[in-house]
Amino acid sequence: MIPSKAFYMIRHGETEANAARIMAGSMDTPLTEKGRLQAKDVQRVVENLEIKPQTLVHSHLSRARDTARIINEVLGAPMYENPDLGEFHAGEWEGVPYEECNRIFYGWETPPGGETPDEFTNRIQRGKSHSLESYDGPVLIVCHGGVFRGFGRIYGLDVPGVFKNCHLYEFQPDPDNSVFPWRVWSYGFDQEDFREESSVFRDAIQAKACA
Repeated sequence: MIPSKAFYMIRHGETEANAARIMAGSMDTPLTEKGRLQAKDVQRVVENLEIKPQTLVHSHLSRARDTARIINEVLGAPMYENPDLGEFHAGEWEGVPYEECNRIFYGWETPPGGETPDEFTNRIQRGKSHSLESYDGPVLIVCHGGVFRGFGRIYGLDVPGVFKNCHLYEFQPDPDNSVFPWRVWSYGFDQEDFREESSVFRDAIQAKACA
């Protein structure tokens, strides 16, 4: 299982595919100017963290790598690439408008020519385990919205795909929680000192505990 260590995780900035409202998946779609500015805004957030990331790990896709590079301008931390942290491979749904495949954000289907949910979840588990076992922490993982969902699925959580671009999440070990061994906090980049418990993870944990 994934080591129960403190870490941060963030979705990349807005991409051309996000702006066009089409499914990107494993396609390499670049950041928009807005996406680059979002990553710049995160610099202020990480500068104000009491405990700053010591290492950045990003997926092999340029939208995650470029977001990590921009954030790291104020940290100067070692950066590593891990393809296992890439987005869900959506097969024939890649390049398709959200409206035609938006059920993928709230359920688990195997797209034609894409990954199965189990293949994706196993890949995310490898990537997360390697990132937390191999590098000095806390680690900041710069990845994709689907990775948040896949991470929750490892623990049987039904986490919806509602993660905004460049919103930072902090995972703190919660050894008393038998469902999910972290407590999750979210940060808003509009207010550098704004921090609240993530309702997305909290609600998913409560739903699993009551099931």
